[in-house]
Amino acid sequence: MKRWLGIPAMPRMTPEQSAEFFEHRATVRTHMLKTAVISVSLFYLSCYLFDVFLLGDVTFIGGVLRFGVILPLTLGLLIYLGRDNPIQHKEVAAIGVALAANIVWCVILLSSNSPSVLSYFYAAPTFQMAITLAAASPFRPALRASIFTFCLNYSAIFFLEGVTIGYVMQHLVVYMPTVVMTLLVSHHLDVEARMGYLRAAENEALKRELSRQNKDLARLSVTDPLTRLSNRRGTDLELLRLRNETPELAESALLFIIDVDHFKAFNDGYGHGAGDMALKRLARAMRRALPIDAHLARHGGEEFIAVLAGHPPEETHRIAEDLRRAVRQLDIPHELTQDRNRHVTISIGAASGSMATTRDFDDLMERADRALYAAKADGRNTWRVNEDKSETGQSESPGERAGEPHSGGSIETTEAEPQRDVA
Repeated sequence: MKRWLGIPAMPRMTPEQSAEFFEHRATVRTHMLKTAVISVSLFYLSCYLFDVFLLGDVTFIGGVLRFGVILPLTLGLLIYLGRDNPIQHKEVAAIGVALAANIVWCVILLSSNSPSVLSYFYAAPTFQMAITLAAASPFRPALRASIFTFCLNYSAIFFLEGVTIGYVMQHLVVYMPTVVMTLLVSHHLDVEARMGYLRAAENEALKRELSRQNKDLARLSVTDPLTRLSNRRGTDLELLRLRNETPELAESALLFIIDVDHFKAFNDGYGHGAGDMALKRLARAMRRALPIDAHLARHGGEEFIAVLAGHPPEETHRIAEDLRRAVRQLDIPHELTQDRNRHVTISIGAASGSMATTRDFDDLMERADRALYAAKADGRNTWRVNEDKSETGQSESPGERAGEPHSGGSIETTEAEPQRDVA
């Protein structure tokens, strides 16, 4: 902070910061002003006793002006302070009443012919202290009010009974240090108030930035940087959320394990840049093919996982085919498959059941993984569904092609007809 002769400079604030500063301190300042107005007014009114004992010839006018003018102004000021008015206006109103009290006091002294008036006039610095210290006014309004008070008192001093130049100089010796010291205190208080607000605002901004960065870090920790899908940790958190918030949906779930066919050959033949671009396009296509409430994540490498809570098993076949078709329709060339498929395709293993507990989910993963291996073994670019038969005690059996009649026995896995591309 810059200093001039040891005095700290007033911190600079933008108009927006100034408006926020006054709004921030409005409640506290209003309470301070009310307390100051009540305290100073009681002191001012009690000084009527000095009018009586020191200036006996102005007892009546002193009572009329103090209680008939200043007391109503003070009560009106308290009402004004209690209303929803800008704090700057409240501070100006409080200073205005203090200046009115100073004017009334000067009128009382000028109306007296008592020789004690010169001694009584040494109380003039109390008005300076009232507008700067008692009300803790901001520096600039306090400075303007101090100039007004100085001009008022030293215009009135020359009309006092028995005044001399020597008396005026002696009075200045008392008055001027009071003005300087009280203005310095007012300046320091204003600087500290503004600096405190700016520090608090800076700390709040840092907290918000820290909170934002923490949220970004938390989001990044559960996000795959390439595809912008969730990663494994994101899937774990999603499962935890479902179990805590909607446990009934976790009882009926669909799970899809999706693997990109011949992806290592694609990376080796076309380069990792092309491989990354292909994964991005696959991720977008699968996200669009899934229901909006589905959780899609990159499980690692070229493997993805999709979780749909609260969906019946009857939807498994349709969703699996939607995923397969969405990727195939991208028509990403892949001439290195060494099989009938000449485009980037996916194989899908699906299972339905409960994932209410970690063990349930692990069982679901194991069943879907077996279905995925079956889809891979049958030529890829297809899907298999591992249907839960545990309740009937039936054992796992090989699946049949979709659309063909069952050959008897219990069927636990189902597959789509492998898609053949026309050369």
